[in-house]
Amino acid sequence: MLANRISEKSAPDDTDEVDIFESSLLTIFNEVRTQHGEPGHPVTYTSPKFGKLTLQLADISKEQTRLFSHHLWNAGVEVAAMIENGEIEMKRQSVIELGAGAALPSLISALAGAETVVITDYPALEILANITANINLNADRLATSTSPKVYGHTWGALSEPVAQRFQHAFTRIIAADTLWMDWEHENLIASIIHFLADVADARAVVVAGLHTGRRKVANFWDLAVKDGLEIESIKERNVEGVEREYLPDRGVEDSSERNRWLIIGILKTKKSNSLPNPL
Repeated sequence: MLANRISEKSAPDDTDEVDIFESSLLTIFNEVRTQHGEPGHPVTYTSPKFGKLTLQLADISKEQTRLFSHHLWNAGVEVAAMIENGEIEMKRQSVIELGAGAALPSLISALAGAETVVITDYPALEILANITANINLNADRLATSTSPKVYGHTWGALSEPVAQRFQHAFTRIIAADTLWMDWEHENLIASIIHFLADVADARAVVVAGLHTGRRKVANFWDLAVKDGLEIESIKERNVEGVEREYLPDRGVEDSSERNRWLIIGILKTKKSNSLPNPL
């Protein structure tokens, strides 16, 4: 199960047995945790390929951190797994993550051989400092990898320094669990189009959990196509790895069952169909 890669401790003297007990209870009652960790405390992600990474979570008691960057979400864990198993090729790619939170996919991208890794989130000092702390916490793992760079970015704010510096600069864009704010869909799409490179193999990987409801995320895909992106593929995958067709509406869904699923979409620019593939 996807969530089995995560262990967390709410205090320094907690034991792993507590995590195992809680995990067992969730399994018995067929519940899935969609989020992991406690604000201000670390979680450990165990990669079958790269070993253990420690991720500090933002402290929401501080100002301007109430943007759900204080948890590690299943969508980010899924993207990390997709990179590790080769479903998303990162070697020699230029990568930017939007709404990175704890920045797990970015760190895995660096370990997987990305040439450039830029990590962005809302420009609040606490959030950006926490991402920098996570880079430093895993410095030993990243020692032979590309050193990620951290920038503040407000989606749709294309006059910001990071947007001006990196226009059409990335062959891979990651957006994990960023669709719950449906009022921000247009801005997120604008940033994706702005940062996505004008080459044939450039792709945006958008993975969304359904814990805030299917309706909130469904509109994003229609807007993306309207605004100039093309959906190369879209599907649903649950935490056990079972896949099914993506549907924007499945009628009345049991919340426990719905929370087991993620929507995985791969986007590209429509004009990339006519561009030569540099590979």
